Amino acid sequence: MYLGKIHAKPDIYLKELKKTLWDTAGFFLLRGWEQLENENIETVNDTMLPEIFRIQAEGFKNERHGDIIKCSKKFRNVFYVIKNQDQVIGYCMYHLKPVFSSRGFEKKSVVYSIAVDNKFRNQGFGKKLLEESIKEMKLNGVLSVLLYVNVNNTHAINLYRKTGFFIVKEVENICGENERCYKMEMKLF
Repeated sequence: MYLGKIHAKPDIYLKELKKTLWDTAGFFLLRGWEQLENENIETVNDTMLPEIFRIQAEGFKNERHGDIIKCSKKFRNVFYVIKNQDQVIGYCMYHLKPVFSSRGFEKKSVVYSIAVDNKFRNQGFGKKLLEESIKEMKLNGVLSVLLYVNVNNTHAINLYRKTGFFIVKEVENICGENERCYKMEMKLF
């Protein structure tokens, strides 16, 4: 018997346990979350999920229906949609994570996924969705916002730079297996 197989499962379980603990901590960071009133931007509800699934499938190779459903339940307050004439045309979902630093306990936000319907791209909807959700993050004391973007997605990288994000470093296997991505960050305070 190969001993590597015996040790692989505990590593997987520990990784999942760590992720679950961070998700739970992020969920508690949403207590007392203040929401802003925004024209055409609102938090997700279950009736919007089919349109979100469609938009996500248009924009990404990997469908993540399970992750989207989980975020819609756990992180509903930071899962936004943008509408045009009452039709969902884009979404942006975040998760919050606690960070311990020399200044003590701080909140960071990570953009888990953002996408706009193909028919509504290049019309400013993605930028508005990103900027308005970041205003709410700032109102609620989030220190910074992180995201990961494929190095070949120049359109998204330009949008993020115009919004105030900067490239922190290049990483592999975050955006997908064998894919290179930029880790980008925007400091809010």
